[in-house]
Amino acid sequence: MKKTTRRTFLAGAAAAVPLAATAAVAPGAVDDNPAFKNCPRAKNGKNSSRFPQVLVQDQFKKKAWFYEELLADQLVLISFTSVKGEKYYPVLDNLVKVREMIQARVGSHVKMYTITTDPHHDTPEALAKLAEENGADWQFLTGAPEDVREILASFNARGSLYALSWIGNEQTGRWLNKPSRLQPLFIAEAVGRLSTGKQHKPFLVDMHSV
Repeated sequence: MKKTTRRTFLAGAAAAVPLAATAAVAPGAVDDNPAFKNCPRAKNGKNSSRFPQVLVQDQFKKKAWFYEELLADQLVLISFTSVKGEKYYPVLDNLVKVREMIQARVGSHVKMYTITTDPHHDTPEALAKLAEENGADWQFLTGAPEDVREILASFNARGSLYALSWIGNEQTGRWLNKPSRLQPLFIAEAVGRLSTGKQHKPFLVDMHSV
């Protein structure tokens, strides 16, 4: 009988590790779990490696590439909610006030997006109704559940209720976040600080009006 040396034992054990690791992953887990998914990224942009290159559609069923068409070179304010979640943790009424301040002080070049945290149920029609009921005149985004999960993960959004809004300027690559129910002025101020060029307003109100 051939004697098993320490070297041959270690070589055999090393070869068995990938098989064991593969067996430990349940069938279909790679497809269902975004942690295993290698989603392509855009090639150009300040933070293109952070955001997935996936298709989304708004409440009017208009489709777009999430990063290349909605974020790249843009100043954006991104929030998160769902039709169901808005009943338990409403954010849209506050963001409508933010929208009014931004348009009046900074301009209409700021893009606002609300991303659903419940893509399994929030159809474009449902999001259109939600936006209309709250007077929100910006884009509400949904898509294939696995793609939306990739987007949510890129903002570290966990669970069905996500209380932060993100402000980003992809011309400069600067991002920050604020609670979505924070006093509207403070969210609008953050947008002003990240604006550039003639639109730049470090403070939307002067010291006399504070």
